[in-house]
Amino acid sequence: MKKIMFSALAITALLSLSHAKPYTIDMAHSSVSFDIKHLSLSKVSGGFNNFDGKIDIDPKSKKINSLEGSVQIKSIDTKNQKREDHLNASDFFDSKKFPDGKFVMTKHEGNKIYGNLTLRSITKPVVWDIEVNGPGINPMSKQEFMAIEITGKVNRKDFDIGKSFGDMILSDLVNINIQLEVYAK
Repeated sequence: MKKIMFSALAITALLSLSHAKPYTIDMAHSSVSFDIKHLSLSKVSGGFNNFDGKIDIDPKSKKINSLEGSVQIKSIDTKNQKREDHLNASDFFDSKKFPDGKFVMTKHEGNKIYGNLTLRSITKPVVWDIEVNGPGINPMSKQEFMAIEITGKVNRKDFDIGKSFGDMILSDLVNINIQLEVYAK
């Protein structure tokens, strides 16, 4: 009896995995952006122009089985070269010493995604909100695609980013917004 139950559970698990498939990120329709309060009143926004990732989703259940992403720090874009040079300097991201930021998902549960974020070689657990839409068919390419939005906050001081700047100059919390359009391989 135990063998039959174990076999049934194993078959069920394999069938649920058979719907999962890797997707490719459409870089032209995806973005990794952020905003942070400046001088307690206004916000400054930016993003990273060079990023990449791998994602495996079950389109039927919209469950993400795995997600890994990285950004090239020196590709930071705030529409202000002087600010970008400062953000790449040693007191902020130190992109020469730490060229990449990384995220590795550990769990997707409901509308939350759990994972480990690494910036400046410091890894911290994060929990962000996630919305998975689709699947749909792109009318031009006829390919199956899905849309994913990940939003959350990161405390910059947890990663030694701009730690000499107080909360009156830059808020400690940085809003993160990741938009992904992904296509079935």
